[in-house]
Order: sequence, then C-alpha cells, then structure tokens
Amino acid sequence: MKTFLICHRGALGDFILTWPAILCLRKVLPGYHFLGIGRPEYMKLAISFCLLDTYLDNESARLLDFFCGRRIPEEIGCPQGAVLWLTNGQKIVDMLRRSASLPVACIPPFPQEQIHLAQYYCSVIQSHFTITIPHDLSDYCHARITEGQYALIHPGSGSFKKNYNPLFYQNLANLLRQSGYPKVGFIFGPVEEEKMNREDFAGEWIERPKDVKALADLLSHASLYIGNDSGVSHLAGFVGTQTIALYKTTDPNKWGALGKNVTHISANKENSALRKIEEYLMRG
Repeated sequence: MKTFLICHRGALGDFILTWPAILCLRKVLPGYHFLGIGRPEYMKLAISFCLLDTYLDNESARLLDFFCGRRIPEEIGCPQGAVLWLTNGQKIVDMLRRSASLPVACIPPFPQEQIHLAQYYCSVIQSHFTITIPHDLSDYCHARITEGQYALIHPGSGSFKKNYNPLFYQNLANLLRQSGYPKVGFIFGPVEEEKMNREDFAGEWIERPKDVKALADLLSHASLYIGNDSGVSHLAGFVGTQTIALYKTTDPNKWGALGKNVTHISANKENSALRKIEEYLMRG
C-alpha cells in the first residue's frame, strides 16, 4: 500500500484551512492511502469528509521518537511522501526523505505573508507537487444538500478578543426572530461552558454537540449560522450552510472562512456588527 502522510496538530479552524490543499493532493495522488497524524477528533472529522483514510493520535507515546526526528514507528511505515504543518520539523523531514519517493514538505502553520492562509498552503504545496489550484478555493467546500430547519449562533471562539459582549448575541437572536427565523439556538462548547455566564442565555435553546462530527451534522441542518472567527465558523462554511462570519479583531483576507455561502462581516463594535447583519438580512 502506497502511503502519503499528513500531519497537523493545531486547532480546528487552522486545520480546516488546510483542507483545500489536501484535496488538491488527493486529486493528483488517487492511488495513495492518506494517513493523518493529529488530534483524534479532528482526524475522524477529516476521514468523514474523505480527506484522510486513517489516522494516528499525535499524543501517542509511540510517536515521541517520530516528533524528535529519531525513528519512524511501525504504525507509520515508509510513507512515499508527506506534508507536515510543523513549526520545527526539519529533523522529521530529513528522516522521512531517506525512504520517500515523493517530496516531503514542511509548512509553517502561521506564515508572515499577507495572503489567505488556505491559498498560501496550496501555493507552497504546488511548489513541491504538480497540483492544480482552483480559482476559488470554495469549490472544494460542500454544496448545500439539506433543507435548513433553524438558525444558530456561536457566541464564542478560542480567543476572548474575537468575541462581542453577551448582550450582542441576545440582541442578535431577537433580530433573527424578527427577521423570520422562528427557531434560533446557541452553540456551546467547552470554552463557552467554562467562560460564559449561563444566566446571560437563560431561556434560550442551547446545543452542546458531543463532538465535532455531531457539530458538523448540527450545522449542516441549519438555515443560517452566525459566529465569530472560530473553528465552528470554518466548519459551517465547509458543510455549505449559509454562514455569516464575524471578524472583530482578525482579518478575513487572511483567516476568512471558506464556503459557497459565506459572508464576512468586519466590525470592532457591537452596534456596527448588528447593523451590518441587519442590512444583510434585509437584502436577503
């Protein structure tokens, strides 16, 4: 079996931004078994979308020698090629290249260039492999196939600086109801459970998906999703849901969620963000 190795150990949103590049690789390497190394929950999600075939847990003690650049464990075998999203991965690259017949590329997770991250990843990989990059990377995202049943709001993110105050999300839910969305819910994950006051959302419908696969299913059945710059927003865009991604402190030109039905709204103040969302809903 010919194996191609993919390694990404970062957060969900960062991982999803690598997916167009991985799908480009799958097109030019159709006979290869794609083995992922990373966080199990995210690896399983990638397998469900046919980006990977199998995975290894990046926290496994058996991979310690691998990440130190000392030895390739039996579970990995002898990959014919690899793309690694690692900050300091030269030792691993040198080790893999000794037996590889295809390029082994190491990509820094966070480049300095002012370019969309997904486009950057594709460009770097194109310098090693003869891939074709689509003009619109959203071509690799899913088309909407299910009828929307509710609107969803994700009030959190991995960074408090990206979030608005709780009142903003309450006002947003009311705006959606006034705009014809009778069923509006909030998505809570571990971060929201820990850092947000539940009393701020008293009486609201709150969904707590058990894992990212359950989250993907929840998002795929929403008629509209609104959320901050987060992994949840990237996933909503990828599954084809009509998505409004909010950028309070980050730049959508670099970090923006991909998807055929994604709208980016940049606003550092709550009133401005709410007004822009209202204008968007009125146009729709």
